[in-house]
Amino acid sequence: MESLAVFVAILFLTDILAGPIAIALTWHKLVKAISSKSKKVSLVLTIIRRLLHGFLITIGIFIGAWLCFIAVTPAKLFGLFSLVTSYIALRREYFPDFHLLATIGNNLGIRKVGPGEHGPKLKWKRNGRSSGDDGHGPGGQH
Repeated sequence: MESLAVFVAILFLTDILAGPIAIALTWHKLVKAISSKSKKVSLVLTIIRRLLHGFLITIGIFIGAWLCFIAVTPAKLFGLFSLVTSYIALRREYFPDFHLLATIGNNLGIRKVGPGEHGPKLKWKRNGRSSGDDGHGPGGQH
């Protein structure tokens, strides 16, 4: 009985931590720090980061789906949490410009999409100044 309790604890711990750790692996500062290394070191670290990221997402989706379809209600909530966080991590790494809710809202007429087909692009900061990456500004300034 003791080994079954340890197995269930490991299963739930993996279910709870897989998604958030995968989200942390897509953190912008971490990706920027890895890409600032030399070319070979950056390539090796990126491969390791993406393999670990993919493994965590796969585990989170499989265990989360299994808990959603098989277990009782409290465990279904853990499974749903795992599915949602794994989806967020997957989308942050591989599909950062895909905005599903903006596209669906635009098709239903609920939300009008601005420039671009996936949603409005944020071009200006709150203080009214340009970010510099949007193509607006003096032509001679570099």
